[in-house]
Amino acid sequence: MNWTLTIKDLYLLTKMLGAKVLVGIPNPFLRHREEDMEQEWEATFKKLHKLELVDLVDGELKFEENFIRTLWVMARSNMITEVLTDQSTQSLFYFSEDRVVEVTKGTEEEYALQTHSAPDWTWNQVIIPRMLIGVENIPARQTKSLYLTPEEYTVYCGTMKVENKDELAKRHALTVEDSIIRQFEIAIQRKKHTNRLMTFYRENEQWKVEGVHLLTAPSANWTLRMVQKDGKEMLEAKQSQGQALMEEILGVVQRVKVKQPS
Repeated sequence: MNWTLTIKDLYLLTKMLGAKVLVGIPNPFLRHREEDMEQEWEATFKKLHKLELVDLVDGELKFEENFIRTLWVMARSNMITEVLTDQSTQSLFYFSEDRVVEVTKGTEEEYALQTHSAPDWTWNQVIIPRMLIGVENIPARQTKSLYLTPEEYTVYCGTMKVENKDELAKRHALTVEDSIIRQFEIAIQRKKHTNRLMTFYRENEQWKVEGVHLLTAPSANWTLRMVQKDGKEMLEAKQSQGQALMEEILGVVQRVKVKQPS
């Protein structure tokens, strides 16, 4: 089943189901007063009633079963994966034991909801193919890594240029003409796709994150894995191909599964 809801609808409904935070979706009610919230809930109820998704029966709300089960997954999920393709198309996948709810951002106000089957199927048939858009099996010519801050990588992708080569070279005790810096800059300049996979998971009542970026270019494919280095959050960039590339992507969910409570 597919539905389209506003960001306000999603927040009101998942909060009603006990969600403390809706990962990946901003709170639209930060400046609302209590009386405003009553008006917002009334508007949401009228909309859902018109769509035959909720009714008032003997003084209690009765929701369409598939619809409320979908929202329940969103409200109670302990693992959410975000896939961002080409810095433009965002989908959030809320996991439960037997199903996955995909929430795709349309406009600034609307999100489309779609239910997928078991988590393993969703990973293999939906998430991984989306991450691998445009990937060709290009041989890796480098085994070394570069360490970048997430902010640096965002700037590189926006300007299509490595703007601080001197600083990058100094960080790695290299010259600015070193082959790995030159090859990485060529990939940035000729990038075809910049996809990102982030998995948020709850551990000891705290939300944590694992993630990897995939930069594809005619010269090479680069994976940029989130790591901690010298107490800072960094991206480890290295050329990847074939099985190594798949392992970088799948490694995100495997590391999360190890840390999930049984």
